Amino acid sequence: MGQVLSGLDRLQEYRRQLSGKRLGLLTTPAAITADFSDSIEAVRAEFSLAALFSPEHGVRGDRQAGEEVDSYIDERTGIPVYSIYGKKDAGMKLEDTEHFDLLLADMPDVGCRFYTYLAALFSAMDACSKAGKPLLLLDRPNPAGCLAAEGNLPPEGFRNIVCPWRMPQRYGMTIGELAQMVADKEGLPPSLSIIPAKGYRRDMPFEETGLPYVNASPNLPNLDAIRLYSGTCLLEGTCLSEGRGTTHPFEMAGAPWIDPYLLAERMESYQLPGVRFRPCYFTPTFSKHQGSLCGGVQIHLTGGEIRAVEIGLRLLWEMKRMSDEEGFWIANDEGVHFIDRLMGSDLLRQGDFDPDTLLPQWAAEAESFRKASKDYFLYP
Repeated sequence: MGQVLSGLDRLQEYRRQLSGKRLGLLTTPAAITADFSDSIEAVRAEFSLAALFSPEHGVRGDRQAGEEVDSYIDERTGIPVYSIYGKKDAGMKLEDTEHFDLLLADMPDVGCRFYTYLAALFSAMDACSKAGKPLLLLDRPNPAGCLAAEGNLPPEGFRNIVCPWRMPQRYGMTIGELAQMVADKEGLPPSLSIIPAKGYRRDMPFEETGLPYVNASPNLPNLDAIRLYSGTCLLEGTCLSEGRGTTHPFEMAGAPWIDPYLLAERMESYQLPGVRFRPCYFTPTFSKHQGSLCGGVQIHLTGGEIRAVEIGLRLLWEMKRMSDEEGFWIANDEGVHFIDRLMGSDLLRQGDFDPDTLLPQWAAEAESFRKASKDYFLYP
């Protein structure tokens, strides 16, 4: 096991660039140093930290998924926290850049298009570019791995908070590499710089980095959940439980009407690499089917690379076969279906989608992205 240093661990090497400036910090509680200091403490101990910027879940991790984050004064530090999550026009605005001379961003990501931290970062990149102010991104290993890309490419121009750019569900890069690619392809003025992680390799599982692990958000409690998330998150667009309200969100899936033994048998028949499907029962304490006994499966990772998107798509298809069509796909108050927002289109919701047709098509799309992304790799 080697000791990788994250960008946050390397701040001292950039003292000349940071000293004497009012710093802003876009961050989450999962951003910690190798010796467990959080990013807020690490920055303000050495530099002038003037403003904090909050994505989903808050800078202290005190907000549940989807809960609106307001601007406020951080009780511990007295530093103002400006929310860039929760409003319809969420994201960093040009006027937000008045609160700093240079923005630091430390956003432990999970390697998935659906994760709202990406939309927060991209909005900060855009605002800093328009203001002509530098953004220094502190890079980290990708806990979902950097060896493969998986999933569909949304149509050109389709963007929202869970589909913020044209990339596959699992994009197979660090957040620093992806940010460089987005900045270049979008033609943003040159304001972005990266502090790379030191000692990281693309084939290095997170467990081998020597870095401590902190939950990226309240419903991703461990590395197995993160590795499955780019696939099992598809269930969020349905009436099925993705395991929220249990101790294994995104590792469990089910509903009150699902026969767990039949579902496990069908999923096992695919012989997907690196996973096993165990029949189980669970009762969510919140979220979908709160207080109701659900049948379903728990997905156990057995080692090696997994195909998370294929796992999620086949699980969705099998559970759809066991469910009534009416009410299967959930929508918001405006009638917008969440699965369409995740996928960038209605290709799953309209008609009886076929995984055996979609997966080869998505593999080709992901491979085209992978080839283009190699120009932005920072790590061997």
